Amino acid sequence: MRAEAEIQHRISSGYAALVALYQILQTRGREPGAVPSADWAARLAVLRVLREGDLPGSRAALADALLAPAERSVPDVAVSTRPERLGELVAESVRLGERVLFVGPPEALPEDLLAVGPEGQPVGSAFGRELERLGGGLAALDRLHAAGEALSRARAAREAAERDSAARRVGLTAAIDAALGAKAQARAAADHATGALENAVIEEREASADSAERLAAFTAAKTAADEAADAANEAARAAQAAQQHAVSLEQRLAAARAQVAGAEQAEVDLGRRLDQAREQLPAATAEAERTAAAATEAEALAHATYYRLASAESALAAVRKRQSLGQRLHLAPASSEVADKRAAVASCRLENEQAQNRAVELQGARQRAESERAGIAAFLESGDREIGAAREARSRAAADIPRLEEDLLPARAEHERLAALAAEAAAHARATAEPADQARAQGIAAEERLAAARAGLAAAEKNAAETAQAVTVTTQTLVDAEAALADLEKTITSDASRMRREEETAREAVQSANEAAAQVLGGEPEGAWRAEAEARRALLTGRPAEAAMITCADPDRVPPGVWDVLYVADAGSVTDGDFLLAAVHARRYVLSAAPDAAGPVPDPSLRRFLGALAVLAGLRDDPDAATAAEAERLASTNLWEGLYAELYGKIVRRLGGLGLDPVKALDDAVAERLETSVFARCLAAS
Repeated sequence: MRAEAEIQHRISSGYAALVALYQILQTRGREPGAVPSADWAARLAVLRVLREGDLPGSRAALADALLAPAERSVPDVAVSTRPERLGELVAESVRLGERVLFVGPPEALPEDLLAVGPEGQPVGSAFGRELERLGGGLAALDRLHAAGEALSRARAAREAAERDSAARRVGLTAAIDAALGAKAQARAAADHATGALENAVIEEREASADSAERLAAFTAAKTAADEAADAANEAARAAQAAQQHAVSLEQRLAAARAQVAGAEQAEVDLGRRLDQAREQLPAATAEAERTAAAATEAEALAHATYYRLASAESALAAVRKRQSLGQRLHLAPASSEVADKRAAVASCRLENEQAQNRAVELQGARQRAESERAGIAAFLESGDREIGAAREARSRAAADIPRLEEDLLPARAEHERLAALAAEAAAHARATAEPADQARAQGIAAEERLAAARAGLAAAEKNAAETAQAVTVTTQTLVDAEAALADLEKTITSDASRMRREEETAREAVQSANEAAAQVLGGEPEGAWRAEAEARRALLTGRPAEAAMITCADPDRVPPGVWDVLYVADAGSVTDGDFLLAAVHARRYVLSAAPDAAGPVPDPSLRRFLGALAVLAGLRDDPDAATAAEAERLASTNLWEGLYAELYGKIVRRLGGLGLDPVKALDDAVAERLETSVFARCLAAS
């Protein structure tokens, strides 16, 4: 515990000035318009971790390397002046199973090492190459299985083709035998069809002669029957015309009698209606005159009530004009005279509305009565003309009736005479048509025999042609079957040779795939190798940070975690704070740079700024012009009082309490911690 307390005290005193410097720089970053710089808060935090936090490595070894480089533990904090060998050192650590935190460019690492960035993403090409190797191995195994399946398919295809060829050979042999039998049957059918054709020719010739004879007899009988039928038709048309003439006369006679009766009835009806109209006309005229007088009286009353309403409204308006302003605004009660006038206006308005409604009602009654009177007068005027026209029509129809009765008797007699002649002609036509019908029936029978004979002849010719064609077809079928058998033999020979070659090619592919798979497996069982390869590929693609032994970062982007060793490339430019941001995550450390590597480059205005603070705090009184100008800026902008005065006072008291000159201690911190790297101090002490 005492040794740990001594180390913490040593770190506190050794880094007191640097802590104060980081606090000042952190505050400087809060000036208005300040350009963002390093994360000084993180550097302050890492100094606290160095002093009292949990560290993976030795706090004493890290403190010795930073504060007393001559006493550093080389196994814990190593220095390499050959940056070209940095990749070999990292590779050796990985080979030993150490997890590496690498601060520097990833390009400095060997290409075959798996590395990830601060966010755990792969960097470099090693991930891709290993994934390609794993994918190639899995593909080789897949090709072996595919080649085996292809060989099995080729062997099965050859065996199936041999079975199919044998079946087709048997089928074609059977087809040849069937074609020979079919050809013999077709030849016998052709001979039989030739004999049937000769018999059909003889029958068609005899039926044709009989049909011609029957046709001549039917033609003569039909001519006689047609002449008798024409005479009967002519007589029937004459009788029909006479009948139509008699019927027309009867219809005209009936129409004349109906016209006379209708005219007589119309005269009676019109007379009765005219008498009724003459009786109604005086009453309708009196009603029209009465309603006209009542309508005129109602209109006069409506005008009178309108004028009384206008007079009452004028009187009300005059009374309102005499009201006070309060009464007009309804702020004071109205006078009784106003109420009386309002009542009078309401009474006159009601009286006027009733008179107007009565006038409208009587005007409508007057129009209806006048319309009824005018209709009766018009009917009386037209009824006399209509009854005269009805009498004249009755006289004309009565004059036509005797003449039509006189013409009807001879027309009926002529119709009866012509009807008797038409019946005689029809009987003669029927008697003449019987021989023609017999001849027609015999002709139809002869035609049917001829048609049957011709159909038989056509069928025989078709059957002969079909049987001859069947002979040709069966012969060709036999030839085709024999040719197909020959072609099949050639195809079987060619396919068998091709399939044997394909099977041999598949067998060679299996042998090649076996050799490639053996190289991939290296004697390991395929299932175990495949499971391991797939798990490794899943790790590389899904969790690269677990697969990689190296994490690349820069001081301000170190991910959480613990590493076995920290490698710092270009360490000549790395300050204490930058180094510690990564060092607190590792157990040991390797700083690599060329001996003549350039050191850190701090802000060139930093010393001038610190001098200005010392001037404002009264610790310096001989500033140069630039320092004085900076002090003037801080004072004039109230930055000294607002940001720095209190902080700087605390720093002065803290450093003074440690027995240090505050101004010199801050200058030394700039020179030793910001302008000189850890690498340079360790190298100088070696």
